[in-house]
This record gives sequence, structure tokens and C-alpha cells, in this order.
Amino acid sequence: MRISLSRRLLLSIGGLVILLLAATFLAMDRHQAQSWEDYLVNQSLAFSRLATPELMKRFRGAFPPDEPAEMAGMYDFLGLNRDLIQFSLISANGRRLYDSAVFPLFADQNLTPLINENLSARLAAGRATLLTHKLEQGGRVLDLIEPAFGPTGGQILSVRFLISYDSVDARVRAVRGHFALVGLAAVLACLVLAGLIARRMARPIEELTAGARALARGELQTRIRPYGDDELGILARAFNDMASHLANSQQQLTDKNNALQQAYHELQAVQGQLLQSERLAAIGQLAAGVSHEIDNPVGIILGHAELLLEDLEDNDPRCEDVRAIIEECRRCKRITGGLLGFARPTRACFEQVDLCRLLNNAVASLKPQRLFREIVFESLVPITPIYVHGDADRLRQVLINLLINAAQALDGQGRIRLDLHTVDGFAVLVIDDSGPGIREADHDRVFEPFYSTKLPGEGTGLGLAVCRKLVVEHQGEIELDDSELGGLRVRVRLPLEGEEESLQ
Repeated sequence: MRISLSRRLLLSIGGLVILLLAATFLAMDRHQAQSWEDYLVNQSLAFSRLATPELMKRFRGAFPPDEPAEMAGMYDFLGLNRDLIQFSLISANGRRLYDSAVFPLFADQNLTPLINENLSARLAAGRATLLTHKLEQGGRVLDLIEPAFGPTGGQILSVRFLISYDSVDARVRAVRGHFALVGLAAVLACLVLAGLIARRMARPIEELTAGARALARGELQTRIRPYGDDELGILARAFNDMASHLANSQQQLTDKNNALQQAYHELQAVQGQLLQSERLAAIGQLAAGVSHEIDNPVGIILGHAELLLEDLEDNDPRCEDVRAIIEECRRCKRITGGLLGFARPTRACFEQVDLCRLLNNAVASLKPQRLFREIVFESLVPITPIYVHGDADRLRQVLINLLINAAQALDGQGRIRLDLHTVDGFAVLVIDDSGPGIREADHDRVFEPFYSTKLPGEGTGLGLAVCRKLVVEHQGEIELDDSELGGLRVRVRLPLEGEEESLQ
């Protein structure tokens, strides 16, 4: 349902006035109620200090007094306090010496829970103590205990006064009624005034709104009639000037914007194509050289190993070593093929892969190497399998690259922590090292091809670029951060087996 501008102004002004009046009256009500409560407390303290010596004088150690006249005089004296409900005399050790009857004005009050209350802590305070209780049947009671001291300064007994808040509450209710009447009259007056103001302001604002909507629709010839020389009239004339300037500039601005946008898109497309071509050409050239220089000797080794395996007996203990050589040669050829695939993507062989086993095997194959001999591994890899859907060779290549990078950063000495766990449908691998780390500004740049933070000649700048490409092929993510070990933290997230379809 649409609410007009005048009604919104009326509701806004009226609501604001109501809130201000409510806040003012609430503050006044609380202040007045607190003042009366404070007055009752102060009067009750003064009354207790006056009445306690008088009670001791009238009782003279007899509880209750022996003479009825003393009792009558005592009740007449205490009856001057019309808020007094009951009083009690209690010894220093907590024994009740005397409980008065409830005064007639409060005969319907149920004070049993208060009378049976444990007062030992308050009696030991050695000073006047105050508590406010709420009764089950309604109303509040001020519980005041005044100690009485003997000539030697020792506490002889205490007098407990139960004083009603009924007089204060009655005054508060009366004031609230007056406040409600005054507030209602003020609200009605303010609503009438707000209605007049809203009607005066709404008409030119509605015309301004209609004119702005017309401009939004492209009707640049729209003009509105100014109302007087006040702020709304100035705004109307400024609106008309703006519409005139827009009408004069629209065609020129549209033509220039179209030309600029077309040139920008063309430049962006050409720049992207050029940059991609340069990168792929460089990577392809490097990959071709690497393939030529590595595949040939590896192929020779692989061929001789296969021939040697054929010549060996099945039970020959050297067969296992020869098979290991053949497997590693084939893996080397797959890695060089993967490097070529960075520029010329090939189809991966995706299957169920146990990431825990793959990581443990990768670490086991690297530990005998000289670079890893003095590195301490801290493994938080679980025993139970964590399955992902991926290409085992490519994932192994990612793990090997990351571990070699960490070892090179440690210069062969330090700590590497491996943590593998699952979070929200992802397998998360965290590799921390205690090396020098890299600058935060380089956390994204190191994934660019040929960008390296190592010294010249110590790296090609392709390792992390290949890692990111392979991880993205598995619908995963890789990111860098500072490690609590002091070096670099690499976090790899891969979807668990069965989750990759939902991600697609």
C-alpha cells in the first residue's frame, strides 16, 4: 500500500513528537517516583533513629512491657508513621524478642515470608540496612533494620521496621494520570500542526518528485512551477536549470561515452589476447625445450630399465628396484607432459584418490633426498582416508612442488608441518614452514608464470603457477598466508568425493 508524502511527513513529525513527549514524561515520571522513594527512605531512616531509643525505653528489658499503658503509648507513638506496617525487636544473636501486630491499615498484608526470613547477615552489619521486597499479593515493603547500642557502645539489639510503599505508589499513579492527560492534549495539538506543515511542504515536493521521475524516463523537457522564494522555490528553479543543462549535454555525452566505451573494449580485448599469447608462447617454448632435454634421457633410462626387468627372474630381489625406476621414469614423463599441458591442456584422468595416502607417499619419497634429510616433519594427517575426485598424478605433482618449495625456503634445515582435515565438504591441506616467508604483497604475484621470489638462477617461476592451474582444474583453491611457525602457510582446498558435482 502506497503512503503519500504528506501522510509520511505527518506520521514522521507526529511520531517524533510522540516519542519526545513519551521520553520526556517517562523521564519526569521516573525522576518523580525516585524522588518520592528517596524521600520515603530518608524519612524512614529518621523515624527509625528516633523510634529505636524510644522503644528501648518503653520495653525496659521486658518483652512485651508489663504495663498495658506503656504498650498503648508505644502504639500511639509509632502510629504517627502512617506507612508503618509492623516492627520487631531482635537480639544481637538473632533471637526474636518481640513481634508487633500488623497495624490496622495493612491488616490484609501477608508478611509471613518476610517475618521468617534469615536476618543473621544483616544483624551482623552493625549499621542500618535497607531492603525492598515485593509482596505476592502486590505492593512493596521497605525492610529497615536499625541497631540499638548500649552505653558501652556494644550492640544490644536491633529493631526491624516494615514500611509500606503504598503512599508513594498512589502518588505515582496520580501523577501518571495527569501526565497522560497533558500528553494526549499535546499530541493532538502537535498532530494538527504537523498536518498543516506536511500539507504545505508536500505539494511542491510531490511536483519535484514527479519531475525527477520524468527526467529519469528521459523527458528532458520537463519543467516545474516554482513556489515562492523559499528553499523549495530555489530548489524548483535549480531543478529547471539542471534539466536544461542535461538536455543540452545529453547528445554530446552519449556520443563521447559510446566512442570511449567501444575503444576501451577493443583495447582490453587486444591487450588480453596479447598478454595471453605472450605467456602461452613463452611457456610453450620452455615446455618444448624441457620436454626435449628431459624426455630423451628419461626415455632411454626407461627403455633400458624395461629391458633389464625382462631379463631378470621374477624372484630376483632387484626386480622391485627396477620397477621403482620404471615407475619414477614414467612419472617424470607425465610431469613434463603436464608442463606442456600448461600451454596445451590435455584431458586428465579423474578418479577416486585417497589424499592421505597420496600425501604420505609423497613425503616418504622426498625424505631420502639430501634437501629433506635435516628437515623435521610434523604430520597431522589422519589415519582414516580422505577421498577426493581428481587426477592422482597431477595432485601428486602439486604436493611435490609445494613440499620442495618449502624445503628450498628452509635451505634444508627447519620444520614443516602438514595438517589435513575436512571442512564443509572440502579437504583442506595446510603446509606450514619455519622459513623466512615472503612479503604479503607477493602472495598473489607468486602464482603468475615466471614470477619468483628466489635469487636469479634458483627457480623458473612456474612451480606455483602450475600448482594453481592444477588445483583450479580440480575445482579447488590455493592461497598463501603467514605461518605461526614464522614462515609461509600454503592452504589448498579440494572438494571431497561426491561434492564436485554440486560445485559444478
